[in-house]
Order: sequence, then C-alpha cells, then structure tokens
Amino acid sequence: MKKILLTAMFAASALATAAHAGTAVSDFDFLQAARCRGLAASDGLGKLDTASIDAFLKKEANNRESHVLNSARAKISGAQKDGDKAAGAKKEKLLAERSGVCSTFLSVSN
Repeated sequence: MKKILLTAMFAASALATAAHAGTAVSDFDFLQAARCRGLAASDGLGKLDTASIDAFLKKEANNRESHVLNSARAKISGAQKDGDKAAGAKKEKLLAERSGVCSTFLSVSN
C-alpha cells in the first residue's frame, strides 16, 4: 500500500510540474482530473473547493476531442455518485484517492 501511495504521489508531482510548465497534459491525466473533480464535489465524502480543478479542466478542455470530453463528463458524474453512496472501506478508499492522487489536481493554480 505504501509503495502504491508513493508511486501515486510521484505521478501527481510530475503532473503538477507539467501543468505549471505549460506542458501538454495527456488524455489519461485529463480524465483522472475529471474523476478527481467528481470526488471533490461529493457530499458523501465531504465537499471540497473545486475552483482550481474547474479552471484546470476548462483550460485543458480546449485541446480535447469530443469523445474525451464526453468521457470526462461521465467520470465526473460517476465519481461523484460513487462518493455520495460510499460507506465503510469503499469510502476510505475514495478518500485516500482524493487526498493522494487528486491532491495535485485540487491544488493546481492557473
């Protein structure tokens, strides 16, 4: 578990560097950010401020094909629904994802 968390933190750090440097963000990272947006907006997990991730997604959406944007909308909705109904171990897993991998997306300033 610790190894997975460290790998996720490294990947998030690399993404933050790319985002701040103006480097292109991959579709995979864009979709991960969309999932994080859904988790951040979940009432069941405790809502967080989504202003920075909303700005990031809006900026990055300009360079995406329509199927990627559709997938991002689905990921936001799906993650939010998952968070709203999660309990027990599932809730803890989603909270760990949000505070781990998602922390970079939630703190990116544009």
